[in-house]
Amino acid sequence: MISTADFSKRLLGYRLSDCTVRNKEIVYLIASEDCTQWTDWKEEGSYPSEESLYKRVLVFIKTEEPSRQWGHVRLRGFSRLTGGVSVVPKEQFIAGSLTGQIYVLGGGDDEIQADIRNDLRGILARFKTIEGQLYVAGSGRVAGIRKGKNQWDWLTKDVPFDMDSEALTAGFDALDGFASNDIYAAGGKGDVWHFNGQQWRRIDFPSNLTIETICCGDDGRVYISGYEGHTFVGRGDTWKKIRTREDISLAFQDMVWYEDRVWCANDYGVWWIVGDQLMKADIPAFARISAGHLSARDGVLLLAGFYGAAYLENGQWHQIFSYGEMVDRCKAEGLYDGVLQARWHEFKDWTN
Repeated sequence: MISTADFSKRLLGYRLSDCTVRNKEIVYLIASEDCTQWTDWKEEGSYPSEESLYKRVLVFIKTEEPSRQWGHVRLRGFSRLTGGVSVVPKEQFIAGSLTGQIYVLGGGDDEIQADIRNDLRGILARFKTIEGQLYVAGSGRVAGIRKGKNQWDWLTKDVPFDMDSEALTAGFDALDGFASNDIYAAGGKGDVWHFNGQQWRRIDFPSNLTIETICCGDDGRVYISGYEGHTFVGRGDTWKKIRTREDISLAFQDMVWYEDRVWCANDYGVWWIVGDQLMKADIPAFARISAGHLSARDGVLLLAGFYGAAYLENGQWHQIFSYGEMVDRCKAEGLYDGVLQARWHEFKDWTN
């Protein structure tokens, strides 16, 4: 799905760190410079900071001519990025850094907008689209809605949070909802809250699980997962643990509902939740190696990770690229000589 020319120009030396489906025609991939491939940072004696690593937002338009399918934007000075889609007031891709920097692409915009760091009480953890609006979760028990350019409506001003005593045990690391008046947010160690459109209420959750992800399913139930893939399903104050025969060493990075089930992914694999049981997903090998992050919208399921990307649509899997295969092709075509040099002088210019 990607030519060697486009791969060498846009992805060589970068690794995917998130993905977002905007609609059935347009998807976005977030990539960060892969400093593990550099040859000269070791001589400097230290890794560059996360902010000094270049980030790229890649746009893949599936319906365009092959020569026009790909584009990218380079960002610097951003920490780790997460992506989301706002449909209201207009359809756009939104990227946010851990520290609350905001970049917007689409709908006539391509710009860095005002950051929200002062409103987060911690870090920006997750974006989620609910009823067309983009919601954000922050680690200090913060949730907000993006209303437009540089306009955010903060919903948790009255939700208590003590940074000194609760920083490691509470907070919103994930958020999802069935509607604007039926939202769940969670994080920390079993810290789960519900918003009814007017007030927040802490849920009586049955575990002190370190929570990472939430999915509000089309079956009307809420799925909450954390450490080593341990997952609970329920709603309100009624929950039960999902059965599993799998040994999972990493928490899921994403959980999404697609077609008739919950999909779960981390860097080591992809799983389904079917009949209240967690099982390994039966997907093609090229999709399995793309494990990492998930996004689903408008009939498209996107899977992207350290080794590649793929998507599922109308029951058919499509490979976007395999990183290893594309590197071999670039070498064979003389587009890569096997050595990636760090552009260390650029980082010195940036830090100075």
